[in-house]
Amino acid sequence: MATDIALDRAYLAAIWLETLFYGMNIVLFFSCLFVLIIHRRTPKVNKILVGIAVTMFCFSTCHVFLGFYRLIMGFIVLRDEPGGPAAFFSDVSIPANVAKVGIHTVNSIVGDSVVVWRCYLVWGRDWKMCALPILLVMGSAICGFGQTVFFARGQQYHSAFALPLVIWNGSLFSLSLTTNVVVTALVGLRAWYMLRLSDGIANFRYWRIMLIVIESGMIYSVALICEVTLYFMGLNSFYIIYDPIGQLTGIVPTMIIVLAGLEITTNDVHSRLTRSQISRPRFNLGATTEDSRTAPLETMQFASIISLRERKATLPVTFDDTPDMSAVNSSLTLKDEALHTRSV
Repeated sequence: MATDIALDRAYLAAIWLETLFYGMNIVLFFSCLFVLIIHRRTPKVNKILVGIAVTMFCFSTCHVFLGFYRLIMGFIVLRDEPGGPAAFFSDVSIPANVAKVGIHTVNSIVGDSVVVWRCYLVWGRDWKMCALPILLVMGSAICGFGQTVFFARGQQYHSAFALPLVIWNGSLFSLSLTTNVVVTALVGLRAWYMLRLSDGIANFRYWRIMLIVIESGMIYSVALICEVTLYFMGLNSFYIIYDPIGQLTGIVPTMIIVLAGLEITTNDVHSRLTRSQISRPRFNLGATTEDSRTAPLETMQFASIISLRERKATLPVTFDDTPDMSAVNSSLTLKDEALHTRSV
């Protein structure tokens, strides 16, 4: 039997971790706005990405605010009520808790949608690769809003581990975990393949591994695995993971948006490395004529159109297609003199 901690202690630790992640979220959010608005590399501001980042940050702020509100109510205002803080935190039908669960659901849906959008772009805008993740996100949304309704009507339930709530919670957590694991695998494998293909095995640096981890949302998937495991084990320590995930649902997608704004996603790195390899001169001292004949077309270098035009502009241009008759006559005269000398 696994050891557990008291519910009030678990909630206190959860809020402490959530505030830590919220501080990271603040820095990342304003960095995202700086990249998308001030330091943008496009003529116009991408209003869609800015709107998504602002929406997720607002929901994350409301989530941590409601967490502090419950913390003050449980440990200060209602601490002398029967059952103490533990009884207060176990009541899932409190309006602040219901609102917190609803915000968590919406932020999770938005975050999962951003990760699926990244998967769509990584796979060359092939919607077939994202069909299953899209269906999983829709299923998560249905279970999430159903969970919120059951929490609002659950006055008789004094635990998140009650059987009717376990059905909705378990379905939501399982679908969200499946979505992120599938998308993480699709994005991670595709990014790994593109980066290694573009620069070879020997130059596969550690920073590209970090790029894959961030872009695929692997951090969020690991947190969900811990959350689902603790929940189905029926441990109060589940809350220590559950509340900070309310911030991770905003942090991970915002990190992906920042990568897209800085143009350092796997697509951007792959295209830049490919261009650098094409423009890089290659010399093979041991090459023979046969090697040069069988060289693939992709590795051959061609002058740009602008450089060819510049060269043509500097060359003399003549429009006389008739041969130079004086040069022809002189060459014939020399040949006649040579034959005459030999005959003598």
